Amino acid sequence: MTQITIEPSSPAAPTRDASALALLDQLDAAIVAVAAEFAALKRQYPALIETQSLRRAEYSRAFPHLLLTAAPLADPAAEADRLLAADNLDTPRWCLSPAVCLHVYAEFAGQSLHEPLAVTARGRCFRHESSYIPGERQIEFEMREIVLLGSAAWLQATVPQVRDRLERLARQAGLAGQWSLAEDPFFLPTGRGKGYLQRLQETKWEYQAADGLALASVNWHHAFFGSRFGLTDASGVPIHTACLAVGLDRWLSRHAPQRAEDLQ
Repeated sequence: MTQITIEPSSPAAPTRDASALALLDQLDAAIVAVAAEFAALKRQYPALIETQSLRRAEYSRAFPHLLLTAAPLADPAAEADRLLAADNLDTPRWCLSPAVCLHVYAEFAGQSLHEPLAVTARGRCFRHESSYIPGERQIEFEMREIVLLGSAAWLQATVPQVRDRLERLARQAGLAGQWSLAEDPFFLPTGRGKGYLQRLQETKWEYQAADGLALASVNWHHAFFGSRFGLTDASGVPIHTACLAVGLDRWLSRHAPQRAEDLQ
């Protein structure tokens, strides 16, 4: 008889009770209301994303160490002790999604947009983090994102409006902070130039709490994703994109109690 060894539990995200879930949904609904002010289309994307889309976005080149795959078993009939061994995992077609916005570019890939477009979605994201701090840094976490696609001029006018509305909402939720120029902290050494370029071009801003924890971010992509995913305007020119992301787990862990009607 095969003995089963029970290893200590290693959570990827905290367990939430009914009250925490209700508050999470309340916070998210308030952000959705902000997105609605900008006529954002509502979407629900899967937790899995095709590896082809990640390669197209160059995410697998910039952040390969963060990716988690969803690989099928090469031999489902293998012995129990090697069933989940690395050498019994087949080539994955899917990864667990590391960001919500990547699904947006994949959905509209190859299309010509005659008008600016806003899309909002809430999704579970997965990243292979080196540490686990509930409510701050998790392997599995939830993001609400507002993705803007259009001309550079439209984004220059619209992004600050969305950013200011999100800041006002954060403050109403008791989340004091300030916007700071930032860069993605998880580039591999070979990608450090990209982090430097973000600062040089001021393409990433974070709404940070007093201790530096990022509660929301603004990410300017210029025409990068438009070019990579064949997203163009009516004249065939690659469109510009930007993403405003809110870490729902962090908002939940840092919020100050208040009435639901105050979140407007």
